[in-house]
Formats: sequence, structure tokens, C-alpha cells
Amino acid sequence: MDLDVLSFGHPDPERAQKEALLRDVPQEDFIALYHATRTAARIARQSGDMERLYGLTRGLKTLQRISGERGFRLDPRS
Repeated sequence: MDLDVLSFGHPDPERAQKEALLRDVPQEDFIALYHATRTAARIARQSGDMERLYGLTRGLKTLQRISGERGFRLDPRS
């Protein structure tokens, strides 16, 4: 999977495909994607880019849900 950050539009016709790919991403890469998405969301919030922030927030929630399904927790502080 070649994503710099994870963001979902609403609605996102590719969401199911992206989620299926996320389930197979190695844990190290999955965690790196989470942190990159979290950083992008923080930057969007600070710059007032709410449209981008909403998509990134949906991406973060998806990553958290899938990490739970895969049996590990994402720590925002690490």
C-alpha cells in the first residue's frame, strides 16, 4: 500500500478497498501510517483546514479500529 497519510472523503467509494489493504500492511508500516496521518491532522487543525482535517480524522478512526481488530493498540504519544 502506497499511502503517505490516510484520509477518507465522505462518501469514499474506495474505502472498502483501502480498508482491505490496511489489514495486510505490516504492523511497523501501519504504525508509521498512523503517526504520519496524526501529524497531518495536527497541521490541518493548526492551519484551520477543516475539510482536510475531517478526512484525516476519519482515517485515524479507521486505523484505530483496524489496529484493534489486528490485536494491537496505537499510542498517540509514541
